[in-house]
Amino acid sequence: MENISYDALEKIGYKGYLLPKDAPEKVLQFGEGNFLRAFVDRFFDMGNEATGWNGKVVMVQPISGAFGFADGINAQDDLYTVLVRGKENGNTVDESRVISACSRCLNPYREDDYRAMMEVAVSDDLEIIVSNTTEAGIAYDPSCKADDMPPALPVSRASSSSPASSSITTARSCCAS
Repeated sequence: MENISYDALEKIGYKGYLLPKDAPEKVLQFGEGNFLRAFVDRFFDMGNEATGWNGKVVMVQPISGAFGFADGINAQDDLYTVLVRGKENGNTVDESRVISACSRCLNPYREDDYRAMMEVAVSDDLEIIVSNTTEAGIAYDPSCKADDMPPALPVSRASSSSPASSSITTARSCCAS
């Protein structure tokens, strides 16, 4: 089966909304999980269609070993489908939507992707930053410098006082505790 992509959708005559592939990257999003993609990015996609805002989302994979997520979604032009089923205003909803608001997913544990993330962060096109990171994953470190790079290997958080976070693996960098 062929992956979803702009070319594959064109081949099948897809008639739904698609943001142009080269739209400017206006959102930097830390996280690429189901909630962000199905809720936040869906709203960016619907907003693009309704208002012509014309903004793409750059996703940043927050966990170094996230099962190759960045590579997988990038291989399908960062397109994916969201299914919405339930009730809205008393009416049954059963719809699918191809989400085209995302431009790429970066894995900042790779040097090139880290540099690309930093380029997006200082881009004149950037308007919005979204983060689904909890306070446990963010800490101020006064020794940070603008040219710091995350290390290649993750550090276990087993010393954390929270039992829920004892199995979390994160990379120690200037912004991780």
